[in-house]
Formats: sequence, structure tokens, C-alpha cells
Amino acid sequence: MKKTLLVILSMVLIGVCAIAALGAGKSAQSTKWIWPAKSKLFVGFSQADLASTWRDVETKDMQAVAKKKGYKIAVTNAKGDTEQQISDVESLLAQGCNVMVIVAIDADAIQPALDKCKAKGVPVIMKARGSNGKPGIDYVSSIMSDFVWEGNQAGKWIANAAKKKGLKTVRVVEIQGKVGGTDVRDRGQGFEDAAKEAGNFQFVATQPANWSRSQAQEVTQNILQSTGGKVDAIYCQNDEMALGASLALQAAGLKVNKDVFLVGVDGMYETFKAIKAGAVSATVTCSPKYAGLIFETIEAGMAGKKIAPKIAVQDRLVDATTVDKYYDLGF
Repeated sequence: MKKTLLVILSMVLIGVCAIAALGAGKSAQSTKWIWPAKSKLFVGFSQADLASTWRDVETKDMQAVAKKKGYKIAVTNAKGDTEQQISDVESLLAQGCNVMVIVAIDADAIQPALDKCKAKGVPVIMKARGSNGKPGIDYVSSIMSDFVWEGNQAGKWIANAAKKKGLKTVRVVEIQGKVGGTDVRDRGQGFEDAAKEAGNFQFVATQPANWSRSQAQEVTQNILQSTGGKVDAIYCQNDEMALGASLALQAAGLKVNKDVFLVGVDGMYETFKAIKAGAVSATVTCSPKYAGLIFETIEAGMAGKKIAPKIAVQDRLVDATTVDKYYDLGF
């Protein structure tokens, strides 16, 4: 009797494991994306917001390249609202968009929108910001700058500059964008890696300013007041915030490079001019103008070609010694 019971239990367990394995296998299957004919391409571009020069240039670049290639495109602006972005994607699908390009506000919150596209087989390209979903399953590919590299380059520049200045301890402020995006997470991680490598960074404050120049100016003013101006370097996760921090430093009577190092990310022409004027120390380029690469990838998909799960945009470190060399990379 016991032997028979053991045999039955064993069979039940084998059956359960088999079902679990089949379920796991099913969930791991790649999504079957339905690419449209080239003549029928209708791109839906879900933009996170238009609150900065970067996003404005990015959107106009997408529209310009689509027009040049003769493709239909519809654009939405979620204004930084994650629920609005999901609604935007639903609207674009209802309009008949058959390829979706998404700049996600939040890497997790975008998942319902990806699920809706997946249910219809509509290919999704993640642009400029990623998703915590899986390539090939939740989206086709992510095309963006290497945010970890950008943050790392900013940190290394500060470490080298501080070493030349003879600083044993570097009191650092990090001003973040809007928390939740992969750009904030990865630029922060890259900077943290550089800090660990340097071994002498002392973080005075890490605060968000939501990509805003005015907010960054206010955040920097508050930090300078609370620390008595005892700051050696400020790292801003975009140039808009770096320019805001520069205004706060000027108001406090502190000089960039002499008193405080100030590094941003993006490569705005305005920042390049500020570097030449000594109002910003350095920046790491992150060009918004790569819609050509986005459409080339879409065309590859329509042609049945294999698409890499991640495609990196190449960027450069720019300071007073290289600003003329890389000036044309600005926007």
C-alpha cells in the first residue's frame, strides 16, 4: 500500500513539474512581432515629455526623418505622467500605428503599454530610456546612449580634476533627473562606480531636480546654504540642471573650476559655450538626434532582418580641451 502511494505521489510530482516547465517555456518564448509592409508603415511615437530642449529636439528629429523618408508618424506627449503615457499608447494603437517607438517615463510603469502592443503584435522600439521588461518578449530592441558609461565618464573627469588640484577628499553633490527612469538609475550607477574607483568621494547630497534648470538652481542654492558652500564638485545628470547649478554657484560667489567642478550630461550648444566661458567644467554628450538609426532599425525589421536587443549610441566627453573638436555634436 505504501509503495503504491509513493508511486502515485511521484507521478503527481512529475506531472506538476512538467506543467511548470511547459508554463516557463511558454513565458520565455519570443513575441511574434508583425512588421508592416514598408508602404504601410505608420509609426507611433510616445514621448515622455517636452519639458526640456533635449526632448524637443528629439521629437522634431523623429518628425523630420519620418517626413524625409515618406513615412507616416503620430506623436503624443505624456507630460511626465505615467498613466497618461499608457493612455497615449492606447490612442496610437487605436489610430492604427503599426510600429511603436516609446520614450518611457518609468521603466516599470510602462509595462501595461508594452503588453497592449504585444497583444496586437505591434513591434516596439524603446528610445532614449529603457524598460525593465525583456527584449524580444516585451519589446524588440532598445536604442539609446550608454547611460552607465556617461555617468562613469563624469565621475572619472571629476576624480582626475580633483587629483590635479591636490584634493585628498572630494565633497560631491549629485543632482538627479526624475527618479524612475533608466537614465537616472544608470547614470547614477556609472557615477557611483567611478566614485568607488576613486576612493575619496564624500557624497554631501544626492537630490532630484527633475531635469529642470530652475529646480536645479534652487536645489543647489539650498545645498550650498546648508553646507556653508563646502562643496568640491557637482554632478548633474543633464545639462539643463548643470546650467541651473552654474547660476546658483555664481550667485553664491563661487567660481567653476577654481572653487567647484561642475559636470553635466547631454552636450547642448549652450553648455559648450558655458564650458568655453568657464561656467561649466565638462559634459558628456548624449545626442537626441538619432532618429535615422531608429528608422534604419525599423526598416531592418520590415525586411525580415535580425535586430540586436540593444543598440548603443556613441557619445563623447567634452571639456575645455575638446570642446572645439566635438562642437558639431551639440544641439
